[in-house]
Amino acid sequence: MRALILTLAFVNLLYFGWAHWIDQPAGGRAAGGSVAALQLAPPVSQAAAASASSAMRCASLGPLMNRDAVGAVGTALRARSFSPHQRVTHGEVPDGYWVYIDNLNNADARASALKRLARAGVLDAAALATSGQVSVGLFSERSGADLRAAAVRSAGLEPVIKARLRPVEEYWFDVDSASDVPLPAVAALMAGINVDNLPAWGACPIAGAPAAVTP
Repeated sequence: MRALILTLAFVNLLYFGWAHWIDQPAGGRAAGGSVAALQLAPPVSQAAAASASSAMRCASLGPLMNRDAVGAVGTALRARSFSPHQRVTHGEVPDGYWVYIDNLNNADARASALKRLARAGVLDAAALATSGQVSVGLFSERSGADLRAAAVRSAGLEPVIKARLRPVEEYWFDVDSASDVPLPAVAALMAGINVDNLPAWGACPIAGAPAAVTP
């Protein structure tokens, strides 16, 4: 009798174990266990990927100050299937050097400076009564201005060398294109076009800049 009771108890234990640890669905074990259920990330659509790769950008080429070069660059951009928008800004460029003597605030001081300059071989100086200065020359190159300044110092006077600027109109081309489309190389784009300085690509100006106009 005792053996029968022990046998029944052993069978009950086996059934309890099977019911609670073996006969459980996989989802039930994951929900109650320490391992979190895995979730798949939503797939990225081909349309979204294509949209990201074709985002638009605006690039600006310039400055150009030669009207003939402006027309040639616009033609070269259009030949490469771009639609450039031309705009104009105002800037300054170097225009030589002025050498002068400052702070000669009375006629006697200016007359004395002219005599000392003449003895040093500077014969083209001119007194500027309204500004208290004596002009000793305009030069297109810095080297010429430096030579004249040395002559002024040999006369016992202190020269000032001032870079001169002149206003100019600067022309730019703004180009809208997909970000994955390479911009034309400047050297190739400017081949055969005569300019003093090559333009460069940069970002388009922010809102509020002068409006672009199509040539």
